[in-house]
Amino acid sequence: MVEVFTEENKKMYLEYLKVNEEKFFSKRILTAVIFAIAYTVIIMMIDNPWYLIGIPFIMVFGYKIPYIELISFKKRSEILNQYMFPNFLGYFVALLDTQGNVYQTLKATTQYINDPLKSEVENLINKLEENNVDNRDAFLEFAEYIGSSEAHMIMNLIYDFTEEGINKNDLIELESMISKLQENKTNEYIRYSASSMDKHGTPMLIYGMLYVFIFSALALTGYASSLL
Repeated sequence: MVEVFTEENKKMYLEYLKVNEEKFFSKRILTAVIFAIAYTVIIMMIDNPWYLIGIPFIMVFGYKIPYIELISFKKRSEILNQYMFPNFLGYFVALLDTQGNVYQTLKATTQYINDPLKSEVENLINKLEENNVDNRDAFLEFAEYIGSSEAHMIMNLIYDFTEEGINKNDLIELESMISKLQENKTNEYIRYSASSMDKHGTPMLIYGMLYVFIFSALALTGYASSLL
């Protein structure tokens, strides 16, 4: 809840989700204006101008909604990436024999995976093509994007493949790590799906109920005033 008011991680969320800051700001302003207009229309219907003092609060509420959505999208994207990562690795290992090297295998996997992970894999490929970028850093940045300790270990191992070649023992180790990761992440995703409504839907539910309550109270007050 504090995060909604401070917005201390806004820049990080925008960068992670690749959202244009200017467009995001425009969306916030538009949402605030729409809420203000809707509120004003209701005030005009109940014919009580005193309630116009609530417009700034309603606009702030509308202004915050896109940021609440941003937090929700960030969390959902993180969960999706961690769930899709083992599938990507499965394709990587399956294609490694036919493609011959890590770079070609990474390129081949992109036709089997979807966004948001696909965009980041393509970003990794682009970095590997640049001479001024250290390959290890590129792999570690990708692991950082996935955001798990397993990702760091696996991407380190894949980086070693690019430098030292692929040997049977390392490949067996990689397959074992992927198999364990797939099992763990599948179980985590099931638990997340079961609890996500309670964990992330509650704030939006509270805001929605508050919104309905305020407008209902105003409408009832206006109706009661008209009877007197």
